[in-house]
Order: sequence, then C-alpha cells, then structure tokens
Amino acid sequence: MEQNKNTLLWIVIAVLLLLLFGGFGMGSYGMMGFGFGFGWLFMILFWGIIIWLAITLLNAASGRKDDALEILKKRYASGKISKNEYEEIKKELR
Repeated sequence: MEQNKNTLLWIVIAVLLLLLFGGFGMGSYGMMGFGFGFGWLFMILFWGIIIWLAITLLNAASGRKDDALEILKKRYASGKISKNEYEEIKKELR
C-alpha cells in the first residue's frame, strides 16, 4: 500500500515538472511555449513580497503613533506626569 502511494506521488511530481519545464521558452507547445518554467511562480512571489512590504510599512508608520499614545497613557496612569503635561504631549502627538 505504501509503495502505491509513493509511486503515485512520483507520477504527480513528474507530471508537474513536465508542465513546468515542458515548454520552457519558445517552442514545443505553440508560439509562446507552455508553462514558461517557473516564471509564474516568481511573479506571484514578487507581488507577494511587494504587498507584504507595503502592509508592513503602513503598519509600522501607523503603529508608532499608537505606541507613543499608549506609553503616554501608562506614564499618566502611573503618576509620572501631570494632567497638564499629559494634555500637552497628547496634542503634540496628534
């Protein structure tokens, strides 16, 4: 039973590799080839990295203001700064 699973797995891998590398560039499967190798995979990876980077930068930019307000609230709650200082710093942060 285990040998049948391994054989099926290798057949699936071989078919996928043929689809990916079968028409590498111009040639065999028409004018533009079929599959273009790993081009589509790298395009998905490229756009995934770009989207991840944009989200990370946006979260970092907006997170700094929230972090500063949280620190200010904690300092006021612990009594390290007065209410007047709290209000002044809060205005500056916004």
